[in-house]
Amino acid sequence: MIICPDCGLKLSGPSTQWQEKAAFVCPECLKKAPQPPPGGWPLISRWVSAERGRGVFAREDINRGATVERCWVMPLSQEESLASLSMPILNRYLFPWVNGRRCIISGEGLLYNFDRFDTTMREPNVQCVLRQGLSAIEVRALRPIRAGEELTWDYARAVSRPT
Repeated sequence: MIICPDCGLKLSGPSTQWQEKAAFVCPECLKKAPQPPPGGWPLISRWVSAERGRGVFAREDINRGATVERCWVMPLSQEESLASLSMPILNRYLFPWVNGRRCIISGEGLLYNFDRFDTTMREPNVQCVLRQGLSAIEVRALRPIRAGEELTWDYARAVSRPT
């Protein structure tokens, strides 16, 4: 039996081991997720420096509160998440998820650089919202962002939402 974490819809159980681990959201709840703008997400990735690697930049001005990108994720089980902590090379590409779990993230999600005022003396301009029900991370603007500005975030500011 598969149960949608958003609405509770029950469907017949998974037929394979892979389906058993896969995130499930029913089609009706998936339709409720905000869609990308007609021209795509307002961002572009490019090389920043040898120290910071690649980064994500605004292609256009972005309003405060706007969803900048939605990155689909594949949550790991509790056991897989714990095992990943002992593998530094793998761990650096995983993202914190809910309940101490980790996830594999899609899209430009791996390319955002991090800012913390206590480390870089800059405030991040985007926030990650963990959308548990959609198995997605939405990146949202914390303030107005100008075209060409690098988008950065802080792990400590990730917010978890059930849907």
